[in-house]
Amino acid sequence: MSSPTQIIQIWDPFVRVFHWTVAILFLLNYWVLEEGDPPHKWAGYIILGLLSLRIIWGFIGPERARFTNFFPTPARVKHHIHQLRCQQVDPCEGHNPLGGAMVIALMLMLLFTGASGWLQTFREYRGEEWLEDLHEFAANFTLMLVIIHISAVFIMTKLTAIPLLKTMITGKRNVPTETTLVRKH
Repeated sequence: MSSPTQIIQIWDPFVRVFHWTVAILFLLNYWVLEEGDPPHKWAGYIILGLLSLRIIWGFIGPERARFTNFFPTPARVKHHIHQLRCQQVDPCEGHNPLGGAMVIALMLMLLFTGASGWLQTFREYRGEEWLEDLHEFAANFTLMLVIIHISAVFIMTKLTAIPLLKTMITGKRNVPTETTLVRKH
């Protein structure tokens, strides 16, 4: 007999819309849209705009959206690894500290990719091979982080039995009713 569960909100609508919109636009820019064409530029501008809003949301949004909630301090990482080893991961948690590190890395690389692309629109930098190479490197590095991120989602889902993908789609998660909703770090 399974224990009773309750449905809790993990991700607010803004975080979910941000996540999926940025993911789709980045992949479109990487694989489909032609470099330098207006759709490629506009997708990049939208990503930069959404990143700006997400950074603000990281300070004023709901608890699980705030950077202070998932910033990967050494103590949080150590505690999380201990929880993984003991198979006692908090099912009420949003981003764990390692996931938080990935969020920060992805956001920084997206900003770097977008900024290096935006600079190429200025006459002074148009056609500068070093900047084009930098933009390409940033996009490739971001794609590598995306692949690691997706792999980690599937691995963590398998290790913890927490449906991370479903949670990022619905924003909600079923957790045992005896789970304490107060988190300590």
